[in-house]
Amino acid sequence: MNKKSIKKLTLLRLLKIFFIAIASIMLSMMIGYREFFKFTIENKAMEISTVVKAGLTSHMKAHIMDKRDYFLEEIKTINNIKALYIIRGKAVEEQYGSSLKKNEKSYKNLENKINLKEASFYWNDRAGIVKAIIPYKASSEGELNCLACHNVQDGETLGALEIDMDIKSYQQLTLHYGYIFIFLLIFFAFIIILIIFNFIEKHITKPLSNILKNGEESYQYHNEINIEMYESQELYSLAQNFNNFNHDVIEKELALKKKNAELKHLNEEIELTLGETIMAMGKIEEIRSGDVKDHTLRVSKLSKLIGKEYGLNDEDVALIGLTSPLHDIGKIGIPDRVLLKPAKLTSSEFEIMKTHTTMGYQILRHSKRVVLKNAADIAYSHHEKYDGSGYPQGLKEDEIPLFARIVAIVDVLDALLCKRVYKEAWSDQDVRKFIEEQKGKHFEPKLVDIVLENFEEYATLVRKLSQVGNQNS
Repeated sequence: MNKKSIKKLTLLRLLKIFFIAIASIMLSMMIGYREFFKFTIENKAMEISTVVKAGLTSHMKAHIMDKRDYFLEEIKTINNIKALYIIRGKAVEEQYGSSLKKNEKSYKNLENKINLKEASFYWNDRAGIVKAIIPYKASSEGELNCLACHNVQDGETLGALEIDMDIKSYQQLTLHYGYIFIFLLIFFAFIIILIIFNFIEKHITKPLSNILKNGEESYQYHNEINIEMYESQELYSLAQNFNNFNHDVIEKELALKKKNAELKHLNEEIELTLGETIMAMGKIEEIRSGDVKDHTLRVSKLSKLIGKEYGLNDEDVALIGLTSPLHDIGKIGIPDRVLLKPAKLTSSEFEIMKTHTTMGYQILRHSKRVVLKNAADIAYSHHEKYDGSGYPQGLKEDEIPLFARIVAIVDVLDALLCKRVYKEAWSDQDVRKFIEEQKGKHFEPKLVDIVLENFEEYATLVRKLSQVGNQNS
């Protein structure tokens, strides 16, 4: 599963924050600019209306009202005004009559608007136009005493000024400064992100990487992390926790190593004791057999050598060496008259002798341990023959357990090379000839090939161990 880095996670969070912040600021700015813009334009319109009112009053007092159009046109030119109209109120029309000149509009069409008593503004942002209708109220205060010239009540509407203002230049100026403001926001956001990234790299990412690296080294070399190199309290505590954790782990590993060594030694003792016990059990059978000295030892050694040549792994080689000495353990139940008879056995005696395989199996089969289960298989099947003519079950080929097939050829090889109570030792030539003749009959062909290829080594080992046995006896 792909995990994002701290930098990437921070960038994503900051982008969300800045996007929301910039959107909020821009919205606030737009609303603020809008209100400020409206206030500025409306204030500008009110100033223009005041100037126009003062100008018209001056023209009236100077009796040059016929020249007022020049004045109004100049006002339009100076203040970005597209259109400017004078609207006479009802009272003025009744006193002076209506006069629809170039810069005038009819009172009737705008009666409702000029009677509002307050200025009205109509915005068309898309066209860049603001229409302002600003009523004139009669007042007796100040130098411009309207009641002196007009037959009206104080506060009555004399008329209105309609101004169509071109605000495109104001809009462009507002957008221009708005773009600058947005650019500055993005620029400062970028600077802030760089500063935060630098902070994360210096105070989080790099120190964390160092803690992990130093943690591995401290565990590997059994030393402590230098916690004083970390500035922040959190990383300082994390490094301290690493040291405490490594200390605990190292202590437990040493204790476990010690326990494993003790357990290994105990297992070795158990295996050694088991091996010696099995060998002792084999010796019991040897002693009953009279002059078959160290047969169990030779069977164990030869079985290991042949098993290794056959391709057994080290564990199975050790296992067959450990279990093969019990192959004849069932002979402890054979009567002495049969077991120690110095001549060829009769048919009935041989049938009794054959029972040592089943008796050996009965002795060993009850255990669930791998060693004794394999020993039971060997005791039961080491007299089976590869062609199926053996006993007690008449198994053939791969039906016979591999360990039993190996012990079968080892048992015969040792029996032929050594003197027994019922025969003398055979010559090497006769033994080789017999083994070869039994290829595919008594013995597995592969095992026969192994024995013949290494015959001199095996025969030398048998004689050497036989001599040691005779000396010890």
